[in-house]
Amino acid sequence: NQGSVPFSNTKGMSASDLASANSLAGVGIFFQQDSESNEVFVKTIVHGGSAERSGVIRVNDVVVRVDHESVEGQLLSSLRSRILGPQGSSVTLGFRRKEGLETTYYDVPLMRGSPEYFDSLKANQPLQDEIERLRRANSQLESQRARDAAELQRYRSHMEQQREDFDRKYLAMDEALAAKELEIVRLSAEVNRMMAHRREAETIKGDLDQLKATYQDDHRMMDEKEALRSQYVDELKRRHEDEKGRLESAIKRYEIESAGLRREKVEGELREGRLAEELKRRIDDEKNRKQHDAETRARFEAERRRLHEAQRINETVGVLLREMEPKITNIETDLFVRDKLSFTSGGASVSQSGGYFSGAPISKRLSGGSEPPRRDDGSFFMA
Repeated sequence: NQGSVPFSNTKGMSASDLASANSLAGVGIFFQQDSESNEVFVKTIVHGGSAERSGVIRVNDVVVRVDHESVEGQLLSSLRSRILGPQGSSVTLGFRRKEGLETTYYDVPLMRGSPEYFDSLKANQPLQDEIERLRRANSQLESQRARDAAELQRYRSHMEQQREDFDRKYLAMDEALAAKELEIVRLSAEVNRMMAHRREAETIKGDLDQLKATYQDDHRMMDEKEALRSQYVDELKRRHEDEKGRLESAIKRYEIESAGLRREKVEGELREGRLAEELKRRIDDEKNRKQHDAETRARFEAERRRLHEAQRINETVGVLLREMEPKITNIETDLFVRDKLSFTSGGASVSQSGGYFSGAPISKRLSGGSEPPRRDDGSFFMA
């Protein structure tokens, strides 16, 4: 049955299918349907058939369209009824071909007919070729018409979408315009309010100008008072510097006296050391010599008294050194009080030596009002 389009699946074809196929013509392809994916693919291409004459279709290509309509997932029987037809009629099949990772789709216009039918057409080959060319051209025009229709539909959808977008934008513009008008009304009210504030601010500015003039007069009076105060402070600074110089002279004299006391302390410590050594030597001599006479004991007692005197002097010098800082503080306090009293009463009593003192000199005031007694060698000691 070479005039029909044979089909093959895992279960084969029934006798009734073969009988109905004898009155129809195919395109020279044996199709087979995969039981798992339900894909209908090219199992064999009949020699001399329309598919072989096209030179495009290959084994294992999957049919996906018939006359530009999708047939994916359909049963083999439904696909056969759409492909079979009268001899000489045309049908366009769409295939999917997978080569490695690349998948391509293509359409092939085919003429239904058996190999004998195509052989019988050889006598009228030029006419048949022209007819075939016209049919293919017509098929291509139909394909182009379908694509144009799809493009027109897409364009209509696009225009509808643009119209909807324009309507939305127009409504948005209306809303924005209304909002702008409300904003203009609000700004106008705000301008009126600002003008009222401006008039009020001008009134306040006049009051502030009057206050500024008053403040300038007060500021000028404050500057004059500040100048008088600066003169008074400068006078106080000058008097303070003079008093500071006098106080520094008194402190230097006191430091000299303190240095003398420290020298006496050092001499006393040295004398105490020598006496301690002498005492130790004499004690050793006493141990070695048990027959000391009364004169030796008397000298020993005299040396011990000298040692006690040196210790007492050392303690006196320490007391004097501890009393030095409080007396200096008293001197500074006394000077500050006198300076304050002198500026309060408008004058001060200045001694010939250059200080605000009306009483005894610093040395007498430090010792309680009288000079400390002197030793025979000219140094001071506390009585």
